Amino acid sequence: MDAIYRQMLHTYLNSAQLQFYVAHYGKVKADWQYHIPQPEINRMYYFEEGAGTIRIRNQTYSPQPGQLFLLPANVSIELSTEKSNTFRKYFCHFALTVGEVHLFQMFQVPHFVDVIDRTWLDERFRKLISLSESQSVSSPLQSKSVLYEILTYFLDTALIQGVEENWRIDSVAADATNMHTVLTYIDEHLSDRIKIEDLAKQLHFHPKYFIQQFKASMGISPITYITKKRMEKAQEWLMIGDISITEIADQVGMDLPYFSHSFRKLIGLSPTEYRQYWRSIIRNKVSL
Repeated sequence: MDAIYRQMLHTYLNSAQLQFYVAHYGKVKADWQYHIPQPEINRMYYFEEGAGTIRIRNQTYSPQPGQLFLLPANVSIELSTEKSNTFRKYFCHFALTVGEVHLFQMFQVPHFVDVIDRTWLDERFRKLISLSESQSVSSPLQSKSVLYEILTYFLDTALIQGVEENWRIDSVAADATNMHTVLTYIDEHLSDRIKIEDLAKQLHFHPKYFIQQFKASMGISPITYITKKRMEKAQEWLMIGDISITEIADQVGMDLPYFSHSFRKLIGLSPTEYRQYWRSIIRNKVSL
């Protein structure tokens, strides 16, 4: 995976919204065979036994026990099982979107990984199924937490096992790909007074159209994104250096009062309180 792809995927994952729908475990019937031209959701299949095929993006796979497949939304899939040796599998359905776009429609990742720790993944799926059936008030949040663990495992394992060319930006996400130019410009000009007009010029868009496209791709407005990036940079300086609060505000292109207000609103602490908090953590570690 090249550096640009990695940076873009990191940015979009940071903004993505996860919606969990259902999880289940069982053995499919002998007539389990169908074609879904435009699936509206993502599917994850964790195969434990059986044989059959999955066809996706003009590639045909024969899933093996211990393999975890990710089938993205809006990508045609065909599935079938051998009648005499049907699949037994865990599965879950979910959406992972940035704005109105499915993340795995924008970014193509390897379609499957070989699971190393099968006991761990069995436990995660059983937990996910239990939570999907629970009436607990907190179960929706817990379900997302477990699903995030499974997705993280898939992506981290795919980075180790995946073939390099299997990681690429899908052609349907050309507009989102172009946004990388804007994100790079923002990173390089955080200390400047960035204007929407300047960002729109990077893509030769009208400012109003640019704002619409940015929100559709990133899920948040350009101003919100810029403020978030500035606060992240400010946190780094507050944690590791002795640069003054006034200088930090200047480095992120903000007046001191507005910087302090924005920092407290986003982080929950003033810049000074945040610095004191991290220094107390460092002192405690040193004294241990």
